[in-house]
Amino acid sequence: MSRSGLVRFAAVTALFTLVAFPAIDRPVAEFIRASGWEGAWIFSAGTALFDTISGKNLSKFLPGLALAVAGGMLMVPARFRRRGTALLFVGAAHVLSTLICGMSKNVFGRLRPFELLEAGNWDQVWFVAGGNSFPSGHAGYYFGLFLPLVYLFPRRRWALLAIPFFIAAARIIENLHFLSDVTASMAVAAVITAVLAGALAPAPRDSGREDRDQLTVVPQ
Repeated sequence: MSRSGLVRFAAVTALFTLVAFPAIDRPVAEFIRASGWEGAWIFSAGTALFDTISGKNLSKFLPGLALAVAGGMLMVPARFRRRGTALLFVGAAHVLSTLICGMSKNVFGRLRPFELLEAGNWDQVWFVAGGNSFPSGHAGYYFGLFLPLVYLFPRRRWALLAIPFFIAAARIIENLHFLSDVTASMAVAAVITAVLAGALAPAPRDSGREDRDQLTVVPQ
């Protein structure tokens, strides 16, 4: 995914967030509760598995900080500078996405869908003491980690995006987050990745190969 692609992704998810607030969030949450999908094992178990593998259970900043430190060290020898820059880019994008999404929760104070469904009172949704639904920390964590990788390896984008989209779906289907909580975090991660891609990231690994493929003339 190019920088322009990241900007488009951010714009679409931000727009979808604004639309979901008044029109989609509550009907989706109520439908999931009525459907019986809310307790589906595959989503809770899958999320737990990815949280363990990625190190989130130890610290939500662990992957980003580890990648940033490793990248900084690799940048010292000239022959490893490109790899170091790439690691630093991924680590910085992950840390900033996770940090901004986490701090924003305290500003908006939105209750989670299951809390509102159990209370039956939809009048008090925002700016509630203890509310921490918006934006989604999990979505910010995983999209902040994988969108930089998608930028660096665009030809592998669908395989790389499978995990963050699974997590996004799981948070919604478990009624732990509204749809707009998740799309807002996607937008935040995409903006941060696009900004850092212009300031820090090396050229995507696959872009040169794609260019060569397009310029290759097959003998007749």
